[in-house]
Amino acid sequence: MYDSSTLVSRGGGNSNDTSHADAMEAGRPVHSPTTSSRSSSRAWTYAMPFFLVVIVMYAVMPPSSHVQQRQNNNLEVKPQPIVIHDDLPTVELATHKPSSSQQGAKFDSTVKRDKGIIMCMHNDAVPMGLSLVRELRCLGNQELVQIYHCFPEEMSEENRALLLGADNRLEIVDVCTDLVGRQVLTQEVAEAFRNWWIKPLAMYHTDITEVMLLDIDDVFMHDPAILRTTEGYKKTGTTFFYDRVLFSREFFNQDVNGTSYLKRMLNDFDYAKYGLESGAPPSKGLKRSYAYRGMTSHEQDSSLVVIDKSRSGQAMPILFWLITEERFRREFSYGDKETFWISFELAQQEYFFSPWGVGGISSSTNNDLENHSDTLCGSIVQYMPEENQPSKFLYVNGKAMLNPFPVAMDKLGTATHNVLFNTNPTHLTPRQRRKPNGRTRSGWKGGYAMECLVGFGAEPLPEKFAPQLLRRRMFYFGIRMGVLSALDQCFPFEGMV
Repeated sequence: MYDSSTLVSRGGGNSNDTSHADAMEAGRPVHSPTTSSRSSSRAWTYAMPFFLVVIVMYAVMPPSSHVQQRQNNNLEVKPQPIVIHDDLPTVELATHKPSSSQQGAKFDSTVKRDKGIIMCMHNDAVPMGLSLVRELRCLGNQELVQIYHCFPEEMSEENRALLLGADNRLEIVDVCTDLVGRQVLTQEVAEAFRNWWIKPLAMYHTDITEVMLLDIDDVFMHDPAILRTTEGYKKTGTTFFYDRVLFSREFFNQDVNGTSYLKRMLNDFDYAKYGLESGAPPSKGLKRSYAYRGMTSHEQDSSLVVIDKSRSGQAMPILFWLITEERFRREFSYGDKETFWISFELAQQEYFFSPWGVGGISSSTNNDLENHSDTLCGSIVQYMPEENQPSKFLYVNGKAMLNPFPVAMDKLGTATHNVLFNTNPTHLTPRQRRKPNGRTRSGWKGGYAMECLVGFGAEPLPEKFAPQLLRRRMFYFGIRMGVLSALDQCFPFEGMV
């Protein structure tokens, strides 16, 4: 099993969604003294007491009330109905073969496979992942969704039925069983993908052409399919986003005989094996990057990766080499996240990074606005990757806004406040070019967690953020508590557009 209940692009987290603990201290909304305050949404005002009750109920519920995890190693080929507990649907699977995609009996066979979404889940991650699927449908996205996992025990019979019964344009793919069965991977190597690394493996494996790879704790303001309309995507068939600028001599920035591992890899790579020209200079974009200049050991945020595989050249075979061979020789990335842009760079294939740096959201638990109003320490924010257009907040990547216990229960006492449950975020950093941390003007004399964007500023979140976050939370808690009728509507709260 994974060491985290959600797949996130950085930070590690050993959270377990089925753990129990006393309710943690809830954050409260605060407002920057340097920013004009805004009135709270009426829906948010009504929702707060309800949501606090839900948190308490969640904390004290016995394990049997949650979506349960159980192994399913002896699947029969013959289709048969699967009956879960009373309020879950009865779903007839079209196939039980773990080496192929699994579809519900009511799967919409008319759905196109040229564009689609892939997510990676295991049993503990299903409630959050399914809540994202439902949110995407409410945002207007009707594309095929593929749920990837690694070996049958990672996706119980009950959870497969839950997923397939909730959406008729969704299929489940056991990538490890498939690749081991076809002798593409050995059992031992495949076992090493039961973690973040399944994400690039899913990108390599999927039969979808224009792929959006999403982390299940992404909270979207808009249908991410809008990214395919941008000039960067149209030109290159890719859209990548930046991570925070964090310097260390690790990963691709580690020293190898007097030079960075990144430069050593670019120099020593076997280009001829893939029919590529040896000795070609690095791309202009890479030469300008913080990564190439040795100023960061974190370049890409892989919470959202968009690739048109039909225009990827040799990037997919090289990506496969990176994740099945090179990563076992030397650690070039914190988790999977640098794999995507490095594979395109080595493939000498043009790729597109957002012109904007990573942003952040305020942490109500950390009292960001009270303590340092120009420095936000919450989850990662990304903007629409467009220049010469008004700023548009696209999504935030953060399970701390969804899961009341976003870190492992035994870590709650030592975790920094900014990674705990973020009850009511109110601000985000303004859109700006990528840069390292600066200095605060707030007068704050204390320290900062590594997630903090020091001196980046703060502005109020869009009015529709609170009701949309509430809707996502209702989906998530409805699934967690077995109240699946929560998925039946899109909850058009006041303030949504």
